[in-house]
Amino acid sequence: MWNMIIAANNANKYASEYPLPGGVEQYFDTLVALLRYIRDNNVTPDDLSKWMFDTFPNASGQIAVNGYIATLNRLGLWLQQDNLIRLTPEGTAFVTKVESDSAEARRMVIEIKHRDFLGYDVLFKLLGEGPRSLDDIHEYLKEALAVDWKSKNQTTFRVNWLRSLGYVEKDGKEYRLTADGKATFHKLNGPAGTTITIPKPPEKGGEGVLAPLVKRATEIADRLDKLALAGGDGREFEEATEAAFKFLGFETQLISGSGNPDVLATAAMGEKTYRVLIDSKSRTSGVVQQNDVNFLVLEKQKQNASADHVAIVGAGFAGGQLAEFAAKNQVRLLSTSDLRELLLAHAESAFPLDVLRPLFQGGGATDEGVLSEILTSADSKSEVMLLARKVFAAVKEFQDKAGAIHTDSLYYILKCEHSLPTIRLTVDFLKSDLIGALGETERGSLYTRVSPTTLTNKLSQITRVMDLSEMPKT
Repeated sequence: MWNMIIAANNANKYASEYPLPGGVEQYFDTLVALLRYIRDNNVTPDDLSKWMFDTFPNASGQIAVNGYIATLNRLGLWLQQDNLIRLTPEGTAFVTKVESDSAEARRMVIEIKHRDFLGYDVLFKLLGEGPRSLDDIHEYLKEALAVDWKSKNQTTFRVNWLRSLGYVEKDGKEYRLTADGKATFHKLNGPAGTTITIPKPPEKGGEGVLAPLVKRATEIADRLDKLALAGGDGREFEEATEAAFKFLGFETQLISGSGNPDVLATAAMGEKTYRVLIDSKSRTSGVVQQNDVNFLVLEKQKQNASADHVAIVGAGFAGGQLAEFAAKNQVRLLSTSDLRELLLAHAESAFPLDVLRPLFQGGGATDEGVLSEILTSADSKSEVMLLARKVFAAVKEFQDKAGAIHTDSLYYILKCEHSLPTIRLTVDFLKSDLIGALGETERGSLYTRVSPTTLTNKLSQITRVMDLSEMPKT
């Protein structure tokens, strides 16, 4: 009954959510700046991408930027006409409202999110009952929405949207509704609250069959979590840490031993190569304390290993002076829970090593904004891979009907859920000589050149040919 009620309420809602660049509590500010830019200029889709990169130089790639734009398009605050992007009446009203009543403008955003995107009703209801950890929120959303999210990306993006709107605040490892959040919850659902009933936390296990890479990432993450609390000499935790960085694509060396670093991870990228010296700390308490870390020794080891960055891996870290000293000494404190998110995201989209470098730059606790950028890049690439299937299916369905099939028509056939630049990239990929799945007629209309089975076989052939797992080391 629970899932039937939720399905009925959510049938026409978007399942995918995205953050915005600028910081995990600045999504709203970024949205406002973007809409003002559109209002004050004649903006093309390419201009919009350029504005993103110029304003946020660390934005994680064109695919991620396309993902930002596609999701913002779903808010209905702008539309595209004759290759120009213009604000809709709702978008104009929103920008005007920001300048006179910011609180009301924020409510306009959450009303759209609540109405058109999955999970915000459940999230408000859950946090209305008290503070929750991200793990709790994630498990409840998966149960309530009947989704099979392997990583916490989608949960995190929703929580951070509420943080940026001022409706949720982070207190340690828990999230709670602010006073504005409680008032907005009642405004959206009435004084009695939503009729949605929050179920008990689901039992662990019993999930469907995992894809091989996701299964492997989960196994590594589970072992990290277990061994991070084992204590003792920590040797097994060091080995698990090495396995995690190897899975992420680093060339790893397990050094260990008294006075030595535990792991040296090398991102082999030619002139862009960088090395991370890793010190893993297994503590039965689950918390690495200030006295557990010798920053002078770490600096000496970093120099001896010609490493560029230093990271300490542990289940959790004490605050106070440990965080301060880590920041001062440019030592990154990387939790096993953050590593789990990276492992699962990598299993889904295999992001390149240069995307990870900002994670190790600087020191102290993991920068939420940087981690969000990495996870956004992973999510957007996964969505683009799924889009290739949608584009091929759409062309096959409509190629025999009247009218030309091109990127613009695909944009509308796919219900404006993906940006034109993303669709263009996908079409170019499927048209490439290597794939050869789509062709183009003299009048510019797309058609399928192969059957779905042939396309699947072609991609399998490419995978086999490109298998470098047995490539000899040089």
